[in-house]
Amino acid sequence: MDKKVLVVDLDGTLYNANTFHEFLKYLLSYYFNDFRMFKFNILLFFIKLRLFRIISHSRLKYKALKLIKNEDIDYQDFISKLSKHKNKIEEVTDASFDVKILASAAPSCYANLIAKTEGFDTCLATDFPEYGFSSDFENLSERKKENLLSYFEKNNLKSVDVFITDHVDDAPIIKIAKKTVIINPNTKFSNWLKENLINFEVRKTK
Repeated sequence: MDKKVLVVDLDGTLYNANTFHEFLKYLLSYYFNDFRMFKFNILLFFIKLRLFRIISHSRLKYKALKLIKNEDIDYQDFISKLSKHKNKIEEVTDASFDVKILASAAPSCYANLIAKTEGFDTCLATDFPEYGFSSDFENLSERKKENLLSYFEKNNLKSVDVFITDHVDDAPIIKIAKKTVIINPNTKFSNWLKENLINFEVRKTK
């Protein structure tokens, strides 16, 4: 019998927030409170570059992950501070799913811990960069789908039975899922879903 698979996005879905933006705030506080002004200023510099659209979101994420690669950060403390943003998604605790996957562009350093805490079987997220910057190093969009299908192949899984997301960036996975639950879609996203004949359910959260 084929295993029933649930795939859930993180930012804007499992949490009603952009966890990476929250993580940047946490890092600034971490460096400031530890009197590590050199790294504080480096991180603040790259955040400002992003705010002025001088660098991409992907480049900012790369720089932040490179900066913290050997840091002893209390990720559990960070996750506890995210609790106020958590959405209640009934499928996450639904025992009828054989495999539950958290799939996100968020950094794996804390996404893996969130997945473990929430009872997911695995987490597919953005890992620390090893070979320098590449515009597609994030676990995002088409790359996210490729990593998901690679996991399916290694674990003899056949299909995404339910996919839960909030963003059109996940279109590649939406197109292969049997059913998609969309969290708080805007009009443009809703129209795209209808135009592409997607089997979807809309769910509103606070």
